[in-house]
Amino acid sequence: MDQLSPAEKAEVEGYLNTYPELRHEIREIERSLEVYAGSAALKSPAGVKEKILDSIRNDINGTSGANLQSFNIWPVVAALFGLGLLLFGYFYFQKENENKLLAKEIVTLRDTCDSKTSKLTNELNFLRQLTAPNDKILPFTATPGFASTDLYLHTNKITKRNFIQVRNLPAIASNQQYELWSIKPNQAPAPLNVFDSPESGLIEVAYVEGTAVYAITIEPKGGKNTPSDHLIGTVSVVGI
Repeated sequence: MDQLSPAEKAEVEGYLNTYPELRHEIREIERSLEVYAGSAALKSPAGVKEKILDSIRNDINGTSGANLQSFNIWPVVAALFGLGLLLFGYFYFQKENENKLLAKEIVTLRDTCDSKTSKLTNELNFLRQLTAPNDKILPFTATPGFASTDLYLHTNKITKRNFIQVRNLPAIASNQQYELWSIKPNQAPAPLNVFDSPESGLIEVAYVEGTAVYAITIEPKGGKNTPSDHLIGTVSVVGI
């Protein structure tokens, strides 16, 4: 809608190039605006003009030449006036109904745009966190049984925030979820976040001081307190 400053526009375009999945949200907003524009267009009922012309032709053709000289125009005027009133009433109530429907659609579209704008704003805030100073990007190492795993850990020891960027996760059953673990030296793995594959490709997860390795496993829905053998990837954060 061309409401951004040049700097903001450049920032958004940069994020769109880096994270193409955001283009889907913008296309949804554009579709909503197209629906609104289409709903504002008004069309007259089909056949109204033809019915009026046919009525006039029938009145003229049904009058003989002898009677034409004594033809009284006032009944025709009265009929046309009455027809005009009917058409006026029809279009008035039609317009009222369309205005009510349009008002409802505007409210719906406004809510949809607000919701999508809020969602996009949250995603942009996520992306700003990922470009913050001292942010480190570390790839997960996939285990042999889950070689298709493609994940990156965005970690920042200053802000103490962790994000996982999901490029690909192995398929799981409907009764399963992914679980993140913190592994410290000489300690048992500690359960952290249980999550599904995020729609946006980004998910914020727990940051735990002293962690040497973060690991992800596949667990029953809701997670477990001890990890299973379904380890899909690990990432070391020692010395960063």
